[in-house]
Amino acid sequence: MSWLLFLEATNGAACWQIRSQLCLCNQVSTRGSNPLFSTEFLHRVKNEYACAISLASILAARSSNEETRAALTQVIDQLHALASVHEILRPPLTTALSDLGANLTQLCRVMTSSRLAERGIELNLAIAEPVLLDAKRCWRAELIVSELITNASRHAFVSRAGRILVAVKTASGQVVCRVSDDGSPTATLKRGLGTELIEALAADLDGYVERLHKASGTTVTLCFPQDLAERSTALESRRGRRL
Repeated sequence: MSWLLFLEATNGAACWQIRSQLCLCNQVSTRGSNPLFSTEFLHRVKNEYACAISLASILAARSSNEETRAALTQVIDQLHALASVHEILRPPLTTALSDLGANLTQLCRVMTSSRLAERGIELNLAIAEPVLLDAKRCWRAELIVSELITNASRHAFVSRAGRILVAVKTASGQVVCRVSDDGSPTATLKRGLGTELIEALAADLDGYVERLHKASGTTVTLCFPQDLAERSTALESRRGRRL
C-alpha cells in the first residue's frame, strides 16, 4: 500500500471518527445505555487506529525514499492526533459534574493540531466562565460542537484559510454555544446524517439549534438548559407547544 492511499484515508478519518461517536450516542439515546456495546465499539475503533499507525510506521521504515518517509511520518502524526480527538470524545463513565469550557478547550486544541492548522484555519475559543454540567449532557454538547467545527472546516473553507470562533456562555439558566466562521455561506447544503444527529443530540439536551447564513459567514447556535430544574421547565414548555 502506498503512502498516497494513507493520505487519502486520513483525509476522511476525521469525519468518520466524529460520526462514529455521534452514531454511538444516537444508539445510546434511542435504545438505552448498553455498556457492553459501547466498550466493544470504542475498543474496536482504538485498535483500528493502532493498526493503521503500525502499518504506516512499517512502510516508513521499509522505504528508501526520503519523500515517502516524510509523507508517512505526516500521516502517522495525523492519525495520532485523530486518535486523541476520539479519546477526548469517549462517552463518560461517571455522572459527576464536568466543565464544558475545560473540555472544549482540550477538544479545540487537539482539533487544531489534527486537521485545521495545516489548512490555515484558525480556531478560537471564547468562554467567560466555567460551565458545569452532568457529564453525559456535557458529552453530548461536546459532540455537537465538534461536529459543527468539522462542518465549518469542510464546507466553509473548501479552498482557502479562515477563522472559526467557538463562544460559550450562560444566560438565564441556559447554556449558549455559538460556532461561527468567516467562510462561504453553506445554506444550500443538503441535510445529512450529521445534521440529523446534531438535532437529535440537541433534543436530548432539551435544547435547539439555530443556523444563520450570511455573506460574511455562518453562525450556528446551540441553546439548552444548564441544570435539571431548567431542563424540566424546558421539557414542559415543549410538551405544551405540542398540545
